[in-house]
Amino acid sequence: MSDAQIIVSGAGPVGTCLAIDAAMRGAQVIVLETRAADDPPDAKCNTIAARTMETFRRFGIADRVRAAGLTDDYPTDTVYATSLSGPELTRITMPSRAERSQPGFHDSDWPTPEPMVRESQLWLEPILRERLLSLPGVRFMPRTELVSFTQDEGGVTVTCRDLDAGEDLDLRADYLVGCDGGSSRVRKAIGARLVGDAEIGRTRTSLIRSSAVKDLFGDRRPAWMTWVVNHKVRGNVVAIDGQDLWLVHRALPAGESDFDVLDPDQSIRDVLGVGADFPFDVVRQEDWVARRLVADRFRDRRVFVAGDAAHLWVPFAGYGMNAGIADGVHLSWLLCAVLDGWADPAIIDAYEAERQPITEQVSRFAMSKVEENLAAMSGRSVPPVIASRGLVGRLLRKRLGRRLFDINLPQMSPEGLNFGYYYADSPIIVGDGEAPPAYDMGSHTPSAVPGCRLPHVEVEGASILDRLGPAYTLLRLDPTVEVGPLLDSVLPVELVDAPWPSDPAFRHALLLVRADAHVVWRGDALPVDVDALVATLRGARP
Repeated sequence: MSDAQIIVSGAGPVGTCLAIDAAMRGAQVIVLETRAADDPPDAKCNTIAARTMETFRRFGIADRVRAAGLTDDYPTDTVYATSLSGPELTRITMPSRAERSQPGFHDSDWPTPEPMVRESQLWLEPILRERLLSLPGVRFMPRTELVSFTQDEGGVTVTCRDLDAGEDLDLRADYLVGCDGGSSRVRKAIGARLVGDAEIGRTRTSLIRSSAVKDLFGDRRPAWMTWVVNHKVRGNVVAIDGQDLWLVHRALPAGESDFDVLDPDQSIRDVLGVGADFPFDVVRQEDWVARRLVADRFRDRRVFVAGDAAHLWVPFAGYGMNAGIADGVHLSWLLCAVLDGWADPAIIDAYEAERQPITEQVSRFAMSKVEENLAAMSGRSVPPVIASRGLVGRLLRKRLGRRLFDINLPQMSPEGLNFGYYYADSPIIVGDGEAPPAYDMGSHTPSAVPGCRLPHVEVEGASILDRLGPAYTLLRLDPTVEVGPLLDSVLPVELVDAPWPSDPAFRHALLLVRADAHVVWRGDALPVDVDALVATLRGARP
């Protein structure tokens, strides 16, 4: 007798999104979380990617997420400066919520109805939690720790502990997913190893409260993120609410490993560029190590890892949490396909086959940005004159500012990371011999090659995303093409007829697309052997 179909260990954004997606598909889900239900969330992640917002659109919470966090008029600019109050080196101008509909910003023409949002996890998690608890079939268990598990051919038995009562209990499910962070107990238990760069740098992070910080911008346009480089410290400041909450990061000097070399308060003042009398209160502080690590496997039979449990890297381009959420909803779709009875259990092999290579790519993009920024700032030494208002200071800032703008525009407007990645060598995608176009962090070429994200189009005045079914959608651009054999098969397919888009990426009359908007097959007519196509998309092996 099972207690649930899926047990999720960890109720951060990744585990919660997996559970929401599974519950929306009708699965019975248990979510274990060591924190109390009313514990405040972390403030680590401060960017919600466009692809994640597309997921939230499907969850029905995109509008709420977009409205939270920063005030309507607070810009999402990124500034590089000698301190928050000091001279700027360069600025990447991005819109406030009120400016979002205006053209001319770096992400104004992104191919999506849901542009990225600069918002702290502090505001996001309560919205996700509320959505989770609104769904039938969800059992949320705060203050509950996964202790161990065993698995067999029929399912997984999880031993967990009530942290308040000190009592253990066993739960039974078809599948277990570890969304339990970088020190994941689930990952260690399945014997998966993290491979890559164990240490890139060390950072001290403080969440501070001060209404005086915003005044440091003076008559300048405020910034969402300010990267600071001076002869005393390197770090950045992130606006959490645009009023009095700020996240202040300070990097340890190169070669140092002891966090105590950074004075907790003085290093904050050095980043802000203020004196000892500047008022602020430290709400929370954390010391952490930046890494580039990807698990050598994401699965052991009925047990899986996702998010930070599967990959850790420096949070450049904001793609830590976002990549984890993509893991979670990807895995949920596959597990529910099996639980719903239309897919072969082998379809789940696509999780590791698709997601592991993507996380490896993304982690290397992030790592390259770290290296480029270090090279631009000459490695270790920054002369005090860089903050001077004189001629030499201005020339140094102008030269360095140009380099920093070119290096960092792709990570502050990461179109390629959002829309360019594709799934190659997937067991549930039918290629046709054409290679997907290359992409980088900041740019991509829209393509309907199988494995790529469907280029965004509107159908009858609405986004194609709003027309995608929960499993597969057949986009038919020529209504005369016969598609009955596919619609009558065991594969759950919804038909959408649409006029032929002007985008040159659309060269075939039929495109079969799955729920995450990736094309899985295309053609001008159904294949002769429709059963073989259906078998592949069900995950059934020959």
